Amino acid sequence: MIDVHTLYLAGLISQATFTLTLTLLAWSDKRTKGTVWLAAACALQFAWTATRFFGRTTTSAASGAIGACLLVVLLSFVYMGFRWFVVRKDLRSKVAPALVGGVLVLILILSPFNLGVAMLLSRVVALTIGACVVVMLWRTKIVALRMTARFCAFVMIASMLIIFARLISKQPAETWKGDGDGVDLSIYAREGTVAVVTLLSFSFIALFVGETNRRLHDETRIDVLTGLRNRRALEEEAARAVQQANLNKTSLALLMVDLDRFKTLNDTWGHALGDRALRMLGAVLIAETGNNDVTARMGGEEFAVLLPGRDIDSAAQLAERLRESIATMQVKDGDKKASLTASIGVSVLRADEANWDEMLARADDALYCAKREGRDRVKICALGPSVLTSERDAERVAWRRRWSLPKPGPML
Repeated sequence: MIDVHTLYLAGLISQATFTLTLTLLAWSDKRTKGTVWLAAACALQFAWTATRFFGRTTTSAASGAIGACLLVVLLSFVYMGFRWFVVRKDLRSKVAPALVGGVLVLILILSPFNLGVAMLLSRVVALTIGACVVVMLWRTKIVALRMTARFCAFVMIASMLIIFARLISKQPAETWKGDGDGVDLSIYAREGTVAVVTLLSFSFIALFVGETNRRLHDETRIDVLTGLRNRRALEEEAARAVQQANLNKTSLALLMVDLDRFKTLNDTWGHALGDRALRMLGAVLIAETGNNDVTARMGGEEFAVLLPGRDIDSAAQLAERLRESIATMQVKDGDKKASLTASIGVSVLRADEANWDEMLARADDALYCAKREGRDRVKICALGPSVLTSERDAERVAWRRRWSLPKPGPML
């Protein structure tokens, strides 16, 4: 059996390490705000362990009251930290913080008169907060963090079991008399607490790592200028959409949108106005499309909109709305002002197609046809062969298909 002094020393060293690690992580990455709460929880646990290690063990009402309050505050910090990672919403109601504050005041009032009741109250509240944390972690909707969040939920359940074991004990150092000598349950409780606190600290760091990986994954799939998905992200979404369309026998449409005479706009008014035009077009695409639609910037001034569940008619109607909305846009940059138009090609997935390559090629064909016929229009290429008649345009599209590259555009 490990003696209490060695146990507290091991816990103190591990908690100091995790506190320093989380503090440095929170300082180096200020975007991950949940790490601040988790670092504060580790710091509280470290401070309490240090007090118990360097100070004399006492059962005074003051020591018990401080421990009871720290337990509630620590679980509150853990809740707020985990909430940032898996919910991403601020607390809208002030009721919960007010209740926690009221509980802390009540514990401080009760401790001089009845320490047992104060400790009971703190552990009941801690169990309630812990249960809320477990439910929140288990129900996270962020797929990239789901496994890590559920690991954290299991660790929280273990910590709640220890709190519950102390709750049902009549005394902190109660012993169970069996056939042999008595067993000091407080020692097992201390060992379990050190183990669970260490695992919980590991879970804090694991959640930070998972969030960092998720953010890097998303950032490599987002176009910096417009905030839309890039071509890589669109290809991943298209692969899933085609699979779902074939599995559920539903329709899938694609729009290819290209700003007309964008190079002329850049050459005449400068790249600042051109960048503003691209951002405005991205905002229009987001405003006009639905939650299930996927919008992306393919490259240069060319955009794509993937439309799960839409047939050729509804896709063409959406394309016409987009064209009209773009035609009403005016881009301004100081005294500079320019109007915009766009050409749009529309295609749908065939029943026998296992990927989106041919659908993309048909939408591309339709887009070039719209360009050739005068721009500022919508052209449809639903199921038939290429609508191209120009040998030069046909060669250009064939080259793009071969290398799977976006249409060359001006450098932005």
